[in-house]
Amino acid sequence: MGELAGKTALVTGGARGIGAAVSRRLGAAGVRVAINYASRADAAEALVAQIVAEGGAAFAVQGDVSSLDAIAATFSRCDHVFGDGPNLDILVNNAGVGSDGGDVSLKSGSEAVFDRMMAVNVKAPHFVTQAALPRLRNGGRIVNIGSVSGKVGQPFAAGYAMGKRALQSLTFSTALEVAKRQITCNLIAPGAVATDFIAALRAKPGWDEATSRHTPMGRLGTPEDIAGAVMMLLSDDAGWVTGQIIEASGGLSL
Repeated sequence: MGELAGKTALVTGGARGIGAAVSRRLGAAGVRVAINYASRADAAEALVAQIVAEGGAAFAVQGDVSSLDAIAATFSRCDHVFGDGPNLDILVNNAGVGSDGGDVSLKSGSEAVFDRMMAVNVKAPHFVTQAALPRLRNGGRIVNIGSVSGKVGQPFAAGYAMGKRALQSLTFSTALEVAKRQITCNLIAPGAVATDFIAALRAKPGWDEATSRHTPMGRLGTPEDIAGAVMMLLSDDAGWVTGQIIEASGGLSL
């Protein structure tokens, strides 16, 4: 995808899972990638080393994007590397948290877990996007990573699903805000993807097999499946696609 060569990108939560797969694809396409991470410096630096070894350009930038101070510091670091003025072509709002195996049900989920999910899954993309707006070049791209959970009722994970629904709303609002500048904003809604994010679910006996049976394509997704969908939206051919929720779920929510 030579059309992306020389562009710049920020991927929040870009060091592991889906974010790492997106960062690798961007690096391979010639994009200079800022890989944001909250706590796993080892994973971020290893990914940077891999991208550079394969001929790409990347750097790691630490910051828990649920904090406005951390968002400001993240963009300050990106400005230092990318240069003055509008300096960003691609923003991927990927950072997200789940339950970490805790109770997130409507019936008995805790306030602390709910607040943490809202901070990372809703507040963070709102204010990261806000900070990105003056930095984005005309014709840029914003891709939010949501979930099919935002489409369906999930009383066992009501707060998580609620946050992903809110991210859909942010996508619509952002698409309208940036449309005149020929910037697109879309959301990829993954189904069940085999990453550490759902490690607690996958540890349950038979969960993988049962979820695969309920997925029309008969398997769990991979981070690379989602990265491929992101790259599709970054192409010149997708320049008139905006404000859309695109499911990459193997048909799970059909």
